[in-house]
Formats: sequence, C-alpha cells, structure tokens
Amino acid sequence: MESKRGQKVMSGQSIESRENPRSFRFIEATSYILFGLGPFVGNAVLTLLGPISADFFVDPTVVLIAIPAFMIPFATFQLFAGAISDLYGRTKVIAGGLVGFIAGLFLIAFATSIEIFALGNLVAGVGFGFVNPVILALLSDGAVPEDIPKRMGIASGLASLGVGLGPFVAGQMALFGWQYHYLLVLVIMFIGLIAILRAESPERSIEGETGVRALIRNLRIEVRKPLVILMLLSTFFITLSYLGTLVWTSRGLTGIMDETLLGLLLLFAGICGATAGGLLGRMIRTLGYGISILLGLVTLFTSVTTLLLIDITSASSTLLVGLSLALVGWAGGVLFPLMITIGQVISPERRGVLAGVVTSASFFGVAIVPSAFEPLFTLGMNTVYLGLLVTSIILMVFLSILYRRISSETAL
Repeated sequence: MESKRGQKVMSGQSIESRENPRSFRFIEATSYILFGLGPFVGNAVLTLLGPISADFFVDPTVVLIAIPAFMIPFATFQLFAGAISDLYGRTKVIAGGLVGFIAGLFLIAFATSIEIFALGNLVAGVGFGFVNPVILALLSDGAVPEDIPKRMGIASGLASLGVGLGPFVAGQMALFGWQYHYLLVLVIMFIGLIAILRAESPERSIEGETGVRALIRNLRIEVRKPLVILMLLSTFFITLSYLGTLVWTSRGLTGIMDETLLGLLLLFAGICGATAGGLLGRMIRTLGYGISILLGLVTLFTSVTTLLLIDITSASSTLLVGLSLALVGWAGGVLFPLMITIGQVISPERRGVLAGVVTSASFFGVAIVPSAFEPLFTLGMNTVYLGLLVTSIILMVFLSILYRRISSETAL
C-alpha cells in the first residue's frame, strides 16, 4: 500500500496545484523570507559570544545557553504545529507563531542579564516553532509533486544562507551594540506578520477531522512508520554533524579570530549551503536521490577530516578553515532539504505532520549541540572533530538504510 501511495504522490497532481499561481506568488515569497530569518537570528549568537558575555559578565561558553533555550521549545512545538495547521489552516498558525517570536525578540534585545536573554530565546523558540514547519507545508500546498524538491531546496537554501548571513550581519552590528541585530529582525518579522495576515493562501485541511484526537491520530499514523523513523534519525544526525561543526569551530575561534573575519567565514559557508539548496531540485532530477545523498556525505566527511588534521587557531590555517566551513555548509544545504523533500512527497495528505516532525528532529539535534560536544571541547578541538567524525559515520549508516528502504517502498 505504501508503495502505491508513494508512486501516486510522485506522478499525480495535488489538489493544491490547481490554485492560481499568481494568487500564491505573494505568500510564497513571504514564506521564503520568513523561513530564512529563523536561522538568521538564531545563529547570530555565534559571532556575539564575546560582546554578550562581556555585557553579562559570564564566560562565552555560558552564552551558548541561548541555543538550547531556543531550540528545545522550537523543536518540541514543531511536533504539533504542522499537524495543527493540517486541521485549522496554515496562515492562522503562522501568524500566531510570529506574535510569540516577536515577543521573544523584544525580551532578547532589552535583556539585562543572561537569564532574561535565555528567557527571550525560549519565548522566541516557542513562537517560531509554530512558523517553521507550517511554512514548508504551505509551500508544498501550492506545488505539483515534481516541483516540491525545488521549493524545499530554495527554502532550505535560504535557511542555510541565514545560518551564515546572520552571524556576519551580527558581527558588523556588534560594533554599535549586539542588541541592534535582534531589533532589526524584530522589525522585519513585524512586517512579515502583517504580510501573512493580508495574504491569500491555498488553505487546506483533512476533511471530517478536527480536534485534539485527530491531531494525535495523524501524528501516530506517521511516526509509527519505519520509513519515517529512519528519516527522523537521519535528520537528527545531519544537524548534529553539520551545525555541530559550525558551532564548535566558532567557539574554538572565539577570542582568537576577529568577529568580522569569523562572520565572513560563516557567511561563505551559508552561501555555499544556499547554493546547494537552490540546485537541489536540478540535482535530484539529473542525478537522483542516491547520488545527491552521496555528494552531501562526501563534502561532510572532507570538511570534518580536514578540520581534524589542522590547527584551526593558526593564522596559516585560515584558508583551510574557510574552505572546510564552506564544504560543511554545502553538505547541510544538500542533506537537510533532501529529508524535508522526502517527507513532503511520501504523504501529501499529512504534509504538515511530516514537516513538523522532520524539522523538529533537526532542531532537537541543534538543541543538544552545545551539551553533546562540550565535554570533548575541554579536551581540545581535535577531540571535538573526532566526535563529529563519529557522528558523521552514524549518519552515513542511517542514510544508507533509509535510501535502500525508500527505494523499495516508493517511486523516489
């Protein structure tokens, strides 16, 4: 039954594809921008560790509490946000989430202690948890199945760009005050909220099903499938290895490399990720899912191995560090949107559910990046990269099993 359904998804026309493309263009553009702004603000802390720690009189490592403070509620509420939007509509859920995200940004910008800073990140994480997966489902609603990889690639590419652009912009704004970065995003998000409220979108729901029982039932249907479980495990380890490399390289260079130069290196990584995401649809059409996965893994292993073999604190290694971050950015720009794409095409009747659980798995990985590698950091950066190499090997195993399983069950 799963195989037939997968084939139908790949070849058939979705209900949403009958919508007028012009009426969807405005909300599509707004959705892409909002999706990219999440990592833009979330990863800004990577170049603000020094200024924030100085303001709050704490060690730079303590400032990394912002990552789990944001990511744990962010990942948790994504589990339900997509399913809720399947039942009650996409734009209503997105608008409510944006209100919470804006409130969190306000707390962050005017924080007077590390505790309030962490609280602001927690509130922002709850809010954006109701935005992130629903945007992916909304973009899929307006696409025919063969266009979904392209849309997921563009969205993830913009998110990858945000991963690098956020720290770069924050590093420049740190010259005037780190708070200005969060105020800038607050203003942009407020404009986005107005745009979402005014937009017309192809709303959809599962007919005849409403309420908490339907929400839980839809979640249970999907998360009990072996294919979905493998997809979630793969997504978790993609994030742990990809973002772990970016976060802990940034931490290892804090106080050694100028914030502006570090921001430039992360920006370059983000641009490479955005390029990979933008090319994903074409890569899948010409090379297939298997070769695309292989290319992502090769660049990931090359990056982590290079960083393991060099001294990142040496000025002579700056070029190699930049190239390694670019490679890991490319890897993340390929592998993460691949997981999103697979989730969106294997179960079109519950796209919101799968968008929610896949992005949730990713950001649970982000949430534990600081705690998972901190014990290794006390032993030196080479130990951190060794841990990341082991993580990448585990990822390779899960992706291999996932690809074999998905090839036998669907028409991917």
